[in-house]
Amino acid sequence: MNPGFLLIFVQFLAESSAFRLQGAAVRGALRCHGKPWRNAKLKLYDLDRNPGDEDDLLDEKYSDKEGWFQVDGTTRELSDIEPVLYVYHDCDDGIRPCQKKLTFVIPKSYIHHGKATRVYDVGILNLEKNETIPERSCNH
Repeated sequence: MNPGFLLIFVQFLAESSAFRLQGAAVRGALRCHGKPWRNAKLKLYDLDRNPGDEDDLLDEKYSDKEGWFQVDGTTRELSDIEPVLYVYHDCDDGIRPCQKKLTFVIPKSYIHHGKATRVYDVGILNLEKNETIPERSCNH
């Protein structure tokens, strides 16, 4: 099969109406010992469960000087997206390598179709609180 034809066919499929525009929006604030936690990296992803299909990065931001953040992004998928928010931080971490990684699954009821009509509010997150051993990430 001609590689040029294959590329055009794949692009056509990606832009076809069968692929629905879907997204999610999340907001909240980060605190460490009661103080705003700024410059924490936040990434909103759509998890893709099919082998060989990489997760889609929907949005990426940093918390502001007051610890507040909002991420909002979209992608085109045939099936319903599975949005998750990752929060990377060093609260109460000393000089350990890499960062702690928190994961929040976004409820399906907050999926939008191009423009957020509802924003999932995670509230004020206390980053120092650790009931379990946090996941760590060095390459985000």
